[in-house]
Amino acid sequence: MNQVSTAFEVYQFMSEKNILIAFTGHFDHLVTTSLLKNIKNKLTALQSVTGIDKRVYNILVESIENISKYASKRSHNHNIAMLLLCKSDDHFTVITGNHILNNDVPALKEKLDKVSKLNNLELKKMYREQLISKRTDENSAGLGIIDIAIKSDNQIKYDFKPLTEQTSFYLFQTEIKIKK
Repeated sequence: MNQVSTAFEVYQFMSEKNILIAFTGHFDHLVTTSLLKNIKNKLTALQSVTGIDKRVYNILVESIENISKYASKRSHNHNIAMLLLCKSDDHFTVITGNHILNNDVPALKEKLDKVSKLNNLELKKMYREQLISKRTDENSAGLGIIDIAIKSDNQIKYDFKPLTEQTSFYLFQTEIKIKK
């Protein structure tokens, strides 16, 4: 298939899924700042239900920080990642993806599984406990992940797609319901 046909298929997919923002590349400070400014403008232009744009924006910020925190530093693709922001009639969807070392997958999966089993009250309790405890990378449940779970009513999903013997692609999805 030629590149023009592939580009058209991508366009159709983006239109069908109502993708507001799609980015893949290096997430450095300048790119992140520009993306977040663009996203804030898009959310403001949508004139969505009061408060939903702030929750979506906050989840996007935490999701981008999640990319940095869990990116494989030893891979040549360590800061190449993706970000998608989609909107349907009843929810926004944020999807991020980045390279991660396979050795880091079990600990991250354990954190995500732990968080995804909790209700909002349990998540808020865990968040407070993490704030007052002396956290290290080893005992942290990931304040950002907990915050995302709280703000999205724990509508998180994730997957790890193996790439090589050393790395996988970590996908993280959050849905934020639009309350009408």
